[in-house]
Order: sequence, then C-alpha cells, then structure tokens
Amino acid sequence: MKKMSKKQKEKNRKKQKKAYRKRKKQQLSESSTKPRPWEPVKMEMFNFSNPIPPDMSAKKRLALIRSIGANAKKDFEKKYPKLSKWFEEYDPLYILSFCYLYFCSHPEGTDPEATGEVKFHPFFLEILQAFSLINKRTFGAKPLLGEAEKLYEEMREIGDLINIRHLDMPTSLSSEEDINAYRLRMEMMSHTTAVRNWAYVHQIKRATDDLATLIDSDFKDIYGVSAVALMKIFFDLCDERNDLLNEHISKVRGFYKHRKADYKVMMQAYDDVFPENVEEDSVDEIWELAGKNKENLFGMLICHSDLKLSNIFSFSFEHIESILPETEDKKSFRDMLDKLSYQFGDLKAQNKEHIILDNPVSHKPFIKVNNDSYFSAIWGSLHHYALDILEDLVWENDSLRKKYTKLKAKYLEDQTEELFRTYFPNAEIKRGSLWKDPETGKDYENDLIVLIDSFAIVVEEKSGGISDPAKRGAPDRLFETLKRLMEEPSEQALRFVKFLKNNKKEHTFSTRRGVSNAINSENIKYYIPLGITFSHLGMIGSNLKKLIEAKIVDKSLEELAPSMSFTDLEIVLSLLDSEAERIHYLARRREIEAHLQYEGDELDLFGFYLDNGFNIGEDEYTKEYMLNISLKSKELDPYIIGTSEGLSLKKPALAMTKWWRDLLNKLAEKKISGWIETSFILLNSTKEDQKKFERKFVQLRKKVIKGSTSKPHNWVVFASGPERRRYIIIGYPYTMEDRGTRNDVMAQAIDDENFEQARGAVVIGVNVKYDHYPYSVFARKLATNLFDTLTV
Repeated sequence: MKKMSKKQKEKNRKKQKKAYRKRKKQQLSESSTKPRPWEPVKMEMFNFSNPIPPDMSAKKRLALIRSIGANAKKDFEKKYPKLSKWFEEYDPLYILSFCYLYFCSHPEGTDPEATGEVKFHPFFLEILQAFSLINKRTFGAKPLLGEAEKLYEEMREIGDLINIRHLDMPTSLSSEEDINAYRLRMEMMSHTTAVRNWAYVHQIKRATDDLATLIDSDFKDIYGVSAVALMKIFFDLCDERNDLLNEHISKVRGFYKHRKADYKVMMQAYDDVFPENVEEDSVDEIWELAGKNKENLFGMLICHSDLKLSNIFSFSFEHIESILPETEDKKSFRDMLDKLSYQFGDLKAQNKEHIILDNPVSHKPFIKVNNDSYFSAIWGSLHHYALDILEDLVWENDSLRKKYTKLKAKYLEDQTEELFRTYFPNAEIKRGSLWKDPETGKDYENDLIVLIDSFAIVVEEKSGGISDPAKRGAPDRLFETLKRLMEEPSEQALRFVKFLKNNKKEHTFSTRRGVSNAINSENIKYYIPLGITFSHLGMIGSNLKKLIEAKIVDKSLEELAPSMSFTDLEIVLSLLDSEAERIHYLARRREIEAHLQYEGDELDLFGFYLDNGFNIGEDEYTKEYMLNISLKSKELDPYIIGTSEGLSLKKPALAMTKWWRDLLNKLAEKKISGWIETSFILLNSTKEDQKKFERKFVQLRKKVIKGSTSKPHNWVVFASGPERRRYIIIGYPYTMEDRGTRNDVMAQAIDDENFEQARGAVVIGVNVKYDHYPYSVFARKLATNLFDTLTV
C-alpha cells in the first residue's frame, strides 16, 4: 500500500472536517425545523394568488371549474371500483393492518397533518375496510413489498378525487344563490367524509359515558347489556390496540439495531423479540433465500413481522370476558358484538358510492373473523363513532329514544351552565327564565343568561343531532338541520335580548324549577347572543354568512347569533385566562364572523384569536381575499391532548406583554367600576402595539422622574384599531400628591375632542414617585360604544 504523505493526510483531515461540519449543520437545521413531540407547530399565513385570471368572465370561470370537476369525476368512476382488487390478491386483515401501521400511525405527541406530512387519512381505512367486506376473505401470506407504494398513491389520488369531482356542478345551477347552496351541501359532505372526532378524545369519552349512564338501566333491559360497559369496552379496546402497536414497533426496533451484524445474530435477535416464531427452515436456509445479503435478510424479517400485524387489531371474545364487569351477561355481550359486526361477503350488494358518505363500517365497526375472533382497522376513528353507535341502538326503541332525547337536552343545558359557572365565577347566572313577549303575547323560555359588569351573554341550546341524510348533503334535510341548530337558537336569544333592551327595569322571571330569576336590565349595556349545540357542524357552524349567501336563512347577520358546540365552548373558556378575555372573545367572535372572509371552524378561529385578539386592522373588512385558517387549531392540539394524558405543557394564551397581562389581572382583582369595559378596551390591541406603547411610556416616565419635561403634565396616547373600531389608551406618569389635580389632568387627557369618535378611552395613571405597578389609578370615559356594527 502506498504511504500517504503528510500533506495529503492534512488535506484529507480538512476535507473530513468540512464534511462533518456540513452534516452537523444539516442535522441542526433539520432538528430546529422539525417540531419535537408535544411541541405546537405554528401555522403561518401565506398569500396565494388566484390561479383563475381576474378578467375571466363569471360564465367562463364557472365552465372552467365544472370541467375540472368533470375530469375528476371521470377519473374517480374509473379508479374507485378497482379498490376491490387489493382484497382479491391479498389477505384483507394483512392489508388493513399494514395500512394502519405504515400509513396512519405516527409517534405520540406529533401530528403529521400539522406539518403537512399526512397523506393517508383515517377515512381511507374506513373505505378499505368496507371494500374488504364485499367478497369472501382471501387467505394467504403474500406480502405487499413494492406494491405498498402503489396502494398508498392510489388511495391518495382517490381521496383527492372524492372532493374535486363535486366541482362538476349540475348545469341547472346558474344563480349565485343556487351555487352557494350547492357549495354548502358539498362542504357538509366533505366534512362528513374526512373529518373525524367531533371533540377531543377525552371530551368524547366523558360525554359518551355521561349519556350512556343516563339510559343505562333502560338500555340493559332491552339489550341485556350495560350501555356504560359497552362504551367502556370500546374505549378500552382502542387504548389496548395503541399499546399493542407500540409494543410491536418496539420489538421491530429490537432486531433493527442488529441489521448490520452477522446473519445468525440478526436471526437470533428476531426470534428473541418474537419468540412465538415456528422455525420451518434453518437459519442457513433462510440466509440462502436472502441471497446471502444482509439487506435482503432484514427486508424478509420485516415482511415476516408484518404478517403478525393483524393480531394487534384483533381481539377474542375470551379476552372480552376477562375485562367485562361481573355484572354483565357474557352471552348478551357476545350477541351485541355480533350485532355490531360484519362478516366477509356481507357487503356484496353494497352501493360502493354510498360507502363514502354513509360507510356501513361506521355503524358496525367490527369484522367477525370466526366464532371467537373479531377484527377492526378503524380503531383510530372508533372514539368518534362510539356515541353514534350508541344512538343507533337507542333509536331502535321508540320509548328509549324519546327518553334519551329529553335526557340529552337536559345534559347539554347542565353542561353549558356548569361551564359558565366555572369560568365566570364573578357573574350572576340565571337559567330557565319564563317570559311573555308583549308584542305577540307568546310565552318563551330563555335557557341561560350570564350577567357580569355591564355585559349579558344570552345563551340558547340545541341538543339535536345531524341526520345521516343531512350529513350526505340531502338538500331538504341539511337545510332543515342547519335552520334548527343555528337559526332557531339565534331567534330565541335575540328575541330575549330585544325584550330586555325594550324593557329596562328590574325583572322577576319565574322558572319551571320553582325559583325566581331577578334580572335588572337597566344595568346591561352590552348583549352577546350565543347558540350552543351538541353537534359539531364544522366550518359551516362557524360561518353564518354561508347560510345567508345560500338563502338557507332569510335573515341578516344582525338577526343571527354565533353558534358553537359545547365541547368547543369548553376549550375556549378554559384556555382564556380571565373573564374579560372570555367576554372579549365572544363579542369579537360575532363581529369577526360577520366581517371577515375566512375558512375555518370554531377552534381555528380561536387559534387565530390567540395570535392577535382579532386585532387585524382594516384587513377585517376587506373582501379582496379569503383567509384560510383551517389548521390554526393544530397549534392548540399538543397542549389539550397532552394535558388530558397527564403531561405538564405550556398553556396557549392570548399574546400580550407582561405589563398588559398584569394590568388585566389587577383590574380583575380590584373590580373597579366598569372593569370589564376597561379590560375590553385594553384587549383591542396587539402585543406589538402594546410594546410600542410601553416603550413610549417608559421614555416619558424617565423624563418625568428627571423633571426634564417641557410641560407640567404629560401623557402618551395610543389609538388602537382601524377608524371604525378606534379605542384610545393613555399613559399618564405623574409625581403629584394632590388627587384632585391628578384627576383633573386625567379628565383633560381623556376628554380630548379628537377622541370623540372613539368607542372607548382609558387612562393608565402611574405615580412614578412610589413606582406603583402595574398602575396607581385607572380612569375611563363613561360613554362607551364598544361593539362594532355587523355590516361591513
């Protein structure tokens, strides 16, 4: 071997160092951009130009959209039925298990959808499970190998086509309102198809268990099975599959680390983690089959381990017996499992198109493999479907359905009242006020009113669900559902608001519970109407403009109230830190829904609010662009999910400076007159503007201390918000002891004629002589007009 010169050695060392630094830099770059488990991913906003030329006529634009939809429809009709072939060539249990592990699972605390990596959605698995039930089971141990990528891409393409094909709008639709109505139906269908989890899993479990408990005795009389035990088994089985999957992955990692070792060591490591292996071939024979190639051998072992995956997603009735409460009748429980199961070939006559919008496996999630064994690949969706399955069973008995419907309505009322009592501890809360409308003479009942400072939140609730035809976009049923769940609560809330506004006095309302509700409407300046539903309506539920544009409701925005599910309400109220913030969100929530063009559901809106308090200037009123905030809720997920699992994580909060937060906290503590109104004015500012104001205040404060100001009394003024939503915040540092003079100066500052059009004005006074923190005194202009009009 030729000896390397000293110069060459030095050159190689430099080259190696350079390569090392490059790799290290790349690793650091990747680690800094890739979020760690339970770390929220910030959803940045980007401006995308419209791909359709702005000068294109409406007629041509519509024709172009329809042609895109028509092409997608043609591709879909060609490719979708071919999904059956996968289950003719491969064992369906293997295919479904393989897809779950490799395409749908991800490390705990991470969210591929938030990082843009998710391509294989849960509903893909549901579609595949339905297709697997069309024919009898194909047995065999044939692995997918290179075909796995083909299956993955095929499902992704079909998933895209499912929604794009709806752009092929019927030619009979020509008017703008007809097209808007059609789009609304398609949006509900897309929501039904793709969105899973009507709430976070811990909320779903709690609500499902609560409702099951309410009808448990009657349910057991009918089915011989406890509704509570049935739902608990569902959720326990879901948790078990997750544990078993993690255990399998851990085993694979156990022999993966030996992939470069001697083939005998590799094989032994594989047998160590999977001791149930039955050796039919000797180690040397397997080595020969692998072509004496370690990479091939490792691939063979991975393929062999994949054949065990179906065990993870299966359970035996013997196992069910071992975890059933002793009070449960085992035969009845087996009958119930059979009732909720299909066997291979059961869906032979199933309309394949119906699988997408009303997938039969969402009602019967299990496959009965044999007399003792059951399988499912939709464990990731089962939490979402559990309550629907329970209600399917309830609906089979008229008497139980009627009882359940009443109990569910009361449950929603109880839950809503409890949320407001928990998160508005300083409020007066009145439930079930009976009143008569003097204009019509009709009797009505208000579900809930929350009174705090000069504000009133008027709440109406609807516990009804969304029927399957409505989910599938059936026009009459969908529009009827939306009117019932969104328009009716609006009418009820605003009717009571109008009554209280027109009759400013001390009221005493009777209730069905026999107690009286005293409400003094003379003290109320600001009303916030709110509808609360049990069902989650997705993006439709958080955008009343869509109902108006589609002519589903014949009302203006002023005649409608925002609507949200009680589980979303819980998240909003629990994450905001103060009663003032909660009032501000609910009030601004109504305004932003009316003014802003956006796509997103309730928690997307809430995630957007935490960034800026809905303080986005004139952009709030523009119609030039659509703001897509449909993934903003992803920023909340790590905290909500992680804390529900016992982790200690940083709580998302409304962005503001420390001084601003301390000002709000002190106001809440002292509860000076009009403290919510004062806090409301402070909340109409962004963190960036707060920093600017604070810097100017600190500069003036230093001058006051030094006595270097040109005038005896000085203050800084901050005008927040666009012209139509202008709020004035004044910072006044002073040294005087005379309160009368101080108050006169503050009155002079706040009564500036330039502030006459402002919706509200406050003065933050700080006596720098004593260095009071966060303030010494607050003053505000008594005449306020805090709420914006709803029209743009």
